[in-house]
Amino acid sequence: MADANLVLLGTGSAESLHYWNSNALVRTPECNILIDCGFTIKYALADIGMTLQEVDAVFITHTHGDHIHGLERLGFEARYIYQRRPTLYLEADLYSIIWEQCLTGSMGQTSCGSNRLEDFFEVQIIKNHTFTVGGCHFRSFSTPHTIGKPSYGLVLNEQLLFTSDTNLIPNLETFFPSGPIIHDCCLQAQNPVHTTLHELIEGYPKTLRQRMTLIHYGDGVDFYRALMDREFFGVATQGQVIEL
Repeated sequence: MADANLVLLGTGSAESLHYWNSNALVRTPECNILIDCGFTIKYALADIGMTLQEVDAVFITHTHGDHIHGLERLGFEARYIYQRRPTLYLEADLYSIIWEQCLTGSMGQTSCGSNRLEDFFEVQIIKNHTFTVGGCHFRSFSTPHTIGKPSYGLVLNEQLLFTSDTNLIPNLETFFPSGPIIHDCCLQAQNPVHTTLHELIEGYPKTLRQRMTLIHYGDGVDFYRALMDREFFGVATQGQVIEL
């Protein structure tokens, strides 16, 4: 799609002090769509000269704080300052978790009285794992992240795959046979809910790894950078722009 791109707003793990949350932004001539909305979202947007007022829509991959805790701020500012409702795209199994388990405590009761998620966002439940916004086509797919918690990655315009947080994805090479991949990478030796650097190298063939840009790393990334550059396409940088 002409003039559309993906901006890697942040590249860090939830524990990182030096990198924002691993959230992204799809910019099209018609609108701006966040992929996740973590607790560092305002700072990440400010780094590229944007504010929450310019966010038109959000897709949430899963319900961990570095991916959803910015929704409270976005919802409050959109409603009470900008008088608008951004569109919130959700897989059906995330709706009740996001509102009833995550946001109700802070957003369920305000000076306006009792609220629903729809008072802050125009909620769109995704049908058949696909949706189109701003002329960009999105295809969601289930990822193996935290046991018992639904989580999703995205394929954008059938050109680029964004895993968000995940363990190794079975049959990834068959599922997405060509094109760049933005893949979760944990620098710890072991982690039950993220793909470690060792697991990436041992679990995916070199031809697949050469299509991968690594994201969600920790503050010690420079120690591993030479290895990551050698074994993969590269390491994601904050503010990096990828054309779609």
